[in-house]
Amino acid sequence: MTAASTTIKRTRSASRSRFSESSFKRARNEGATPGPAKFDDSYVVDPGFSNLKGDIYLKVGNTLFPASLEKLQNVEGLFADLFSIQQPEHADRIHGLPYCDMFNCSESELRVLMKLIHGSKYERLSVFQRKAASGVTEFNIENILDALLVSSRLDLPGIRTQAKEAIHDFFRTMWSHIIYCEPPPEYPVVALTGYTMGKDHALRVLCFRMIKVFRECELGYCMPMAYYFAAQQTHNDILDGIKLPDGSLLELDHDDKKKVLKGREMLRSLRRNVTFMWLIEHAGYPKDYVLLHGCTSREFPKRKGCYDFIFDLYNLFFSPSSRLLEDRCDALESISFEAVETMKSHLCPECQVYFTDRIMYCLLASWGQIPRIFTGHTWDKLREKQIQIEANWRERLS
Repeated sequence: MTAASTTIKRTRSASRSRFSESSFKRARNEGATPGPAKFDDSYVVDPGFSNLKGDIYLKVGNTLFPASLEKLQNVEGLFADLFSIQQPEHADRIHGLPYCDMFNCSESELRVLMKLIHGSKYERLSVFQRKAASGVTEFNIENILDALLVSSRLDLPGIRTQAKEAIHDFFRTMWSHIIYCEPPPEYPVVALTGYTMGKDHALRVLCFRMIKVFRECELGYCMPMAYYFAAQQTHNDILDGIKLPDGSLLELDHDDKKKVLKGREMLRSLRRNVTFMWLIEHAGYPKDYVLLHGCTSREFPKRKGCYDFIFDLYNLFFSPSSRLLEDRCDALESISFEAVETMKSHLCPECQVYFTDRIMYCLLASWGQIPRIFTGHTWDKLREKQIQIEANWRERLS
């Protein structure tokens, strides 16, 4: 795919910290006419793309991905430049086709990239997420992270934007009831699909990967949520790492371990003092607090009043012997849909409205503290910095 004495180097980078070596290495024949394909048997076409009729192979190790030059040329960024170059007539071939070695790219990353480039409209849309019949939005986080990595390393801004929007959709969907001040959902609104390991193990691995991928891809705006998920893991996982199916160990670096462990304790305090502030402030009111929001339970003297019911909840959560708050650091979880419904059955209509509003207000207050805990900045500040990063990223590619 290249002239006999040419090695294609990357001429631009999405980040000054990126790799300086070439992203691609094309076949070279040192001026010789290509001979018989002696080693074709050592290469295997990826089974997911074996039916694709291409005019070039993208190669990772001994795995081949047939691709269309025309579609590669239409990918914004380095691909458009690289695959538009006039090709020499006597390039080495595999199975009769020229090939391009893909460096800085794993098989799984290239597989996702190929689906985004060559898939049908439906296939491209479902690479990252799809709506299940149950109404749950299913996200393939592994695909999103792979696409972020390969698009950032290979300077593919269009692909990067798709993956970035997908991870934003994941966070927005998962925490939409907090962001938009809505009651907690009756059922989980998101599910994870596509991972190659058990569900519980996948959740542990994905949050550690998020931290590493977001840092490499300069997605500072997403980092607080990655740290938040990591802080939900056990001390042993945070300190010792997580063993992957291939036997390797996925570890956080030293600074990330400190940040996650410190954040874990701050989240526990946040959950107690902010997420459940609606209970704390209630306990501080005298019993005649009913005048504050028009409680009507005193009109039914034979039934336990709203004040007494909420105070019983306070004692359940905050008594010295209770571990309901002390053992948990998921500060973005207050009470479940079922618990809210149970509360409503014990509260008058006025108190139902009052406490539902207070619960949502306290959750939103906790949400606002998450980035401060892990980065020292507000969501707005991180958003401003991310906008500048994206502007710089595209400027470097222009």
